[in-house]
Amino acid sequence: MRMASIPRQFASFFAGCAALFAALAGALPASAQAQEAFPTRSITLVVPFPAGSGTDMSARLLAKDMTESLGQTVVVENRPGANGTLGAQIVVRARPDGHTLLIGAAATNASNYAFFPGKLGYTPASFDIVGGLGIVPLSLFVSANAPWKTLAELIAEAKKNPGKIACGSGTTTAQVACEVFKQRAGVDLLNVPYKGSPPAINDLIGGQVQVVFADGSSTAALVEQKRLRVLATAASRRVPYWPEVPTFVELGMTDLEISAWSAVFAPAGTPAAVMQKLNAAVRRSTESAESVATRQRTGSLAMPYTLEEARRFVAGEIERWARFVKDTGIKLE
Repeated sequence: MRMASIPRQFASFFAGCAALFAALAGALPASAQAQEAFPTRSITLVVPFPAGSGTDMSARLLAKDMTESLGQTVVVENRPGANGTLGAQIVVRARPDGHTLLIGAAATNASNYAFFPGKLGYTPASFDIVGGLGIVPLSLFVSANAPWKTLAELIAEAKKNPGKIACGSGTTTAQVACEVFKQRAGVDLLNVPYKGSPPAINDLIGGQVQVVFADGSSTAALVEQKRLRVLATAASRRVPYWPEVPTFVELGMTDLEISAWSAVFAPAGTPAAVMQKLNAAVRRSTESAESVATRQRTGSLAMPYTLEEARRFVAGEIERWARFVKDTGIKLE
């Protein structure tokens, strides 16, 4: 009799549990459906650099392609300042639902961590990378009139005349490249910073500096016109537009890989299903005819990475920049 009375005694408790379980069971499909329906409104791509920059142009092409593939308007919002950190902070504070994304770069999502540890308002754990857009390896250039035909000849000359060869650097990335090259090659070069690559390259042609690190977008035409000579590229493998030019890796400087790159980042905690959908859209964009044509024109290489490939890439870049800054002792104000 007592056992028979227990179900009646706890009938209301069991009924409440059943209702709770039913509600939870119903909520899971609803959440999954919400992620499956993504995006439910317009998507904002925050570009932490000015309009007209290379990163901005990549973002606008991506916005066009994503609007077509996802069926929602994708807009670009430029929020420059503090070497990209202002725009990055905006995205960190956004709801992690995939509707606010960052068009990050080597500065915002790799080198800044090494230069300004604990001062950015975000950390590597604040973001998850959606996918890569393009990567432009830096290369070492000399004037076509320079006596050095190979990197070995340049290094030999620099060792004979320490401090007499000037390395022009128009960006922070190029400035670091000069310092890393000096250390790895065991030479003393005078690092001359410029406000942009064009004036550094002009002075290289004019003879005011003897070597410059820059990317292919600002130098390809000058190389074709035989006004500049490329001695080596800071890439993991030879670039298709200069297949005859060796890499620093080939020449024995195994970790001298320095590139300008751009990629798409979401706030940490963005649902996995949303990340997969965004990754697929970004990869489709990198394969579009317009993207391919743009890369050919600017010397950029594709980054059609899966989520895991993209995460490995960024982790490697963060580690590499931390090592560069530690090894060279270079500081930015």
